Amino acid sequence: MKIKIIALFVALLWFSEGFGQPPSRIDQTGGRFDGAAGMQPGSFDRDTTGLRSQTTIISTIPREVRNWKLSNLFSRADSLQVDTLPEGFQVHNPAYQQAITNVQLGNIGAPWKAAMVSEMPIYSGFLFTETVRNFFTTPDEWKYYNTRTPYTNIYYQHAPPKSRSEENVGILFTQNVNKDWNVGVEYKVISSIGKYAYQTVNNRNFRFFSSYSGEIYQICGSFVYNKADRLENGGMLDDFDILDPEISIISRPEQLQVKFQNNRANNRVDNYQLFLDNKLEFGNVSVTTQDGETTKLPIGTAMHTLHIDRSRRVFQMDGINTDLGRYYPKMLVDSIRTRDSTYYTSITNIVQLKLNEEANSMLRFGLRGFIGNQYERYKYPAHTEYYKIDSIFYHRTDTTFVSSFFGGQIFKNIGETFRWNAGIKIYFQGYKAGDSEITGGFDSQFRIWKDTAGVFTDGGIFLISPNFFTENYYSNHFEWHNNFSAVKTVKLRGGIRIPTRKLELTAEYRLISDYVYWGQQALPIQTSAIVSLMEFKLYKHFKLWNLHSKNTALYQLTSHSEIIPLPMFSIYNSSYFQNTLFKVLFFQLGLDIRYNTAWYAPAYEPAVSQFYIQRERKVGDYIFADAFLNLHLKRARAFFKMTHVNQGLWGNNYFHTIGYPANPRSFRFGISWNFYD
Repeated sequence: MKIKIIALFVALLWFSEGFGQPPSRIDQTGGRFDGAAGMQPGSFDRDTTGLRSQTTIISTIPREVRNWKLSNLFSRADSLQVDTLPEGFQVHNPAYQQAITNVQLGNIGAPWKAAMVSEMPIYSGFLFTETVRNFFTTPDEWKYYNTRTPYTNIYYQHAPPKSRSEENVGILFTQNVNKDWNVGVEYKVISSIGKYAYQTVNNRNFRFFSSYSGEIYQICGSFVYNKADRLENGGMLDDFDILDPEISIISRPEQLQVKFQNNRANNRVDNYQLFLDNKLEFGNVSVTTQDGETTKLPIGTAMHTLHIDRSRRVFQMDGINTDLGRYYPKMLVDSIRTRDSTYYTSITNIVQLKLNEEANSMLRFGLRGFIGNQYERYKYPAHTEYYKIDSIFYHRTDTTFVSSFFGGQIFKNIGETFRWNAGIKIYFQGYKAGDSEITGGFDSQFRIWKDTAGVFTDGGIFLISPNFFTENYYSNHFEWHNNFSAVKTVKLRGGIRIPTRKLELTAEYRLISDYVYWGQQALPIQTSAIVSLMEFKLYKHFKLWNLHSKNTALYQLTSHSEIIPLPMFSIYNSSYFQNTLFKVLFFQLGLDIRYNTAWYAPAYEPAVSQFYIQRERKVGDYIFADAFLNLHLKRARAFFKMTHVNQGLWGNNYFHTIGYPANPRSFRFGISWNFYD
């Protein structure tokens, strides 16, 4: 794999030398390099011999990389900053990059689920990718670029030893063909054997993307292939091998007994996506700017979005024996092997018309209306079985749904002092008829003495049909047929931020009725109880001389912990000393600490790829400490860290959930390198 990655990297660098960009030379500060000061191209000077000679001036292009995501149902491009900062670079686990507290299986790239109210999804896609949704990203998370020079980023992360290694590799290359047209490719690989037995992960993500930003026409497009392929060990056979190591005769983590020791349980999901978003601006109106100048702006924008999403999931287990009957008493199809496969296809078309707020001098806000249609097809095993010699062929059935929706939004996105929006979306036809959402929010800034503070709030009322596979599913070990009602959710979030004080306080409240969750038998259940959830999150960055301490504290309440369990307190602290050596080498030397109170973390069921309620044992009340060194030199960032340095110092209850311990103490390093030519 390494050879292929290096070959691709070399090909990208060769490709960037001569395609679509004039030769350029970039200084390390990103400014222009003008050769002889004060000289103009083609001017002449005299050399030391007194002869007339021509001075060669090197033409340069300042490096500039802009990127953005599409939000508000792909109607708005939100600008983003290119990630080049060393702060937080040592946080290598994607689960911790998105949520400070979560339930996971330990191995990087394996399933995980955030344990935060604010990270709970309201919508769900293909059921069997929900626990790897950080890898199976959606179009509103994809970045698009516009560059003055070719831009390449190489990321590599490694944790030895070779026999149990973990690798995370990423390559991003993008450049402009001309000032408006950009093309790029992104490739990510997580290849991990895992520190425990039968834990191998092989995840891959490929995205080819392109965008064109003309004066009246813009288009963004992506083709995506995702793969998540992993062995499932079913968890530890006996957690006391770790909880009480003195009675265990096993000294190495990979020798610990797991439930699926010899059954080669495997989960694999393949996903293909095609996304196209078109925008055409129409009309024009003369507008006077704050500087008194008159300019012409488009009155509105017509938009069309196409998203095709196809997924296949296969769970297979070979060599089922009588021991496995303790975990899977049901053998509905085959008592020798398991091969459960499901398919999902979605085709969504959305047409929108937006009246731009820049051209609305009378009302000073924008208007947007849309109508859309979603085609969904589900293919899954049915009860009937066909036999041929020794093989069992599943009889498959398929179900097709077509749903239509419309909606609109009013908004004010221009200006820093006060921005707001309010919108509605209603499904009026098909399987999801009756589903709806009403959303809104505002963001304002004001002065507090010498500081600028911001107050923000958003929320909504959502009526959402449950995921189809929570209502109908048939496999070798699980079967259910439900008729669930739509889930009703009220969400309200608000907070205050003071950037100059590096302080932010947020709170979120959710009220949910008819909630669908996974019960203690790993089966979907709909509760009639009304569940209320509350989250308070405080972030504060302290600084004294070259000493820094970044702190995030989380306090959560749940009215029904047997339905939605959450840790009450969670803390993440990153404290470090930073300085610059030799005026060029920036470094941070510090310690990351994570802690949450004891809670009944959901258990994991491989056959349905879901976390489910367990009341067997609490986990948590354990401190995880990682020592790290971050380095930043010119265009390269690197980290070196020793994870879980405190293993065994304060007990051995270092479990993410029952059966799945955190990785033991280990060393890892990573590097990210940017190229602008």
